[in-house]
Amino acid sequence: MSVDPKTSLRIVQEEIKECEGEARCCGWVFSAIDEPTQTFTVTMTSPLDGQIYILEVKFDNYKLWPLYLEFIDPHNHQKGINSAYPKNAGANASFFHDKPCICHPCSRKAYSNYGGPHGDWGEIAGWLKHPQLGGLTKIPGILRAIYGRISREDIYTGRMNG
Repeated sequence: MSVDPKTSLRIVQEEIKECEGEARCCGWVFSAIDEPTQTFTVTMTSPLDGQIYILEVKFDNYKLWPLYLEFIDPHNHQKGINSAYPKNAGANASFFHDKPCICHPCSRKAYSNYGGPHGDWGEIAGWLKHPQLGGLTKIPGILRAIYGRISREDIYTGRMNG
């Protein structure tokens, strides 16, 4: 079973539109959507240390599957390496996993069949029913969660080591 790419695109466009105001306030910069690869990027800057984070969002089969969320190192443009990811501490220390991935059911990369640490989360197509999902079911909530973690002194501790 798969989702028509035009359907996924429409959903993503609507969800991006929902966070336009927040994007202006927080300085998030969205790239154009690359329809053939079904990707776009969001660039965020930590207000605490000025570190730039580039999140690539792949939305094929969205919302049947969660988004594939991957950070890109702003210096060498490599994807999925530790130095591309924020690190954090405290109660939310596992959100940016040192695998590296966003370790949450909203991130396809966290599932074991995509190289992540979680083989215990069940079928990827059931992600919207995961008990630990919380409010991270749409792009605005996911971006808020990421930005919140790079903006709070009690959570954020800089960039992961390479």
